[in-house]
Amino acid sequence: MAWFSKGLAVALATSALTLPGVALAQDGELPVAVLTIQTLDAFEQADALSLALKRVVEEANGWSTAKTERDYALQALVPSLGCTDPPDAACEEKISQEIKVDRFIWGRMKMEGKEVVGDLHFWVKGKGSTATTFKYSSNLTVAVDEALTGIARQKLDELTGGTPGGRVILHVGTFDGTVTVDGKPAGVLKQGMATVDLPAGPHVIAVEVPGYSAVSTRVEIAPREARDITLSPTPEPDAGPPYQQIFGFTLLGLGAVSAGIGTYGGIRAMQLSSELEDKYASDIPSGKSACDPGPKGDYPNAQGASSSEIIKLCQDGDTVEMMHFVAFPVAGALAATGIILLATADWGGGSEKDAASLPVQVVPSFGPQGADVSMTVRF
Repeated sequence: MAWFSKGLAVALATSALTLPGVALAQDGELPVAVLTIQTLDAFEQADALSLALKRVVEEANGWSTAKTERDYALQALVPSLGCTDPPDAACEEKISQEIKVDRFIWGRMKMEGKEVVGDLHFWVKGKGSTATTFKYSSNLTVAVDEALTGIARQKLDELTGGTPGGRVILHVGTFDGTVTVDGKPAGVLKQGMATVDLPAGPHVIAVEVPGYSAVSTRVEIAPREARDITLSPTPEPDAGPPYQQIFGFTLLGLGAVSAGIGTYGGIRAMQLSSELEDKYASDIPSGKSACDPGPKGDYPNAQGASSSEIIKLCQDGDTVEMMHFVAFPVAGALAATGIILLATADWGGGSEKDAASLPVQVVPSFGPQGADVSMTVRF
């Protein structure tokens, strides 16, 4: 059963309490009519909320109270149009035609103890209506009361979704790409065109096109504004040769060469040692090594007529043995560095920024005691 079913006399009495129509909507604003709220037992409160709604509509960005032939009350329109109570979709369409507006707010109210409760509806031509409910103290009976104005403003936002947004139409040559607004995905650019609906206010719009530097612009969107924006991406600079890969392969090659030198040194050292034992054994004291250095750095165990040849072989042996012990650590350090550089290189043609943020830093070092490599990993 409907809340309200009184006769036309009560409806007309209620409608007589409403204010006359207000001015036309300003440019860029959508006109909204506010019907006097229907009630049977809370006339003072219903009139106050109706007037408060008209005030907040007039003050809200993107909205304005519609100019009508006179003020209309839902309580009078429903019986005069032969509508159901409460109004259904067909009745809302009839109300729109009767008062000649494309959007209006209607509602109902009743007393509930020391409070008033009810519902409000916002109807838009071609879209239907949205609804919200309210409940507040019945002592709010003055339209300009800040508490009642706050309630009216909150309910208007719930019904309308807040300040109307705007629309940006992007023109970006003939490119395909992606669009972000305030750092969040907002659409796809196809053949240089994209349309983005935005809330009113400031925004940063950015477009990313493969092979081109991202381009962005800052805009301030007014309610219901439609704006065309043209952006021109520039080709990304040539990243140049893949230095990291080249350096990595070079170090691997140098490591292989160093390993070869070390291997040669080891083999040659064994050959010289064998030659000394086989050819000059008679000139070396028993139990001694021909190449043991003396306190003066000479080779005192090299004796006899062949001492000069023995010393020459010992010197050659020391040289190749040093090559053997130094070359292998150097080879390992070079190879490890090359492998890490290749493993962390950008093989997909990423940007210089991506290459600069590699999580691994490799530092090879060389000295009298051999070679080493240190690696730092950033988390």
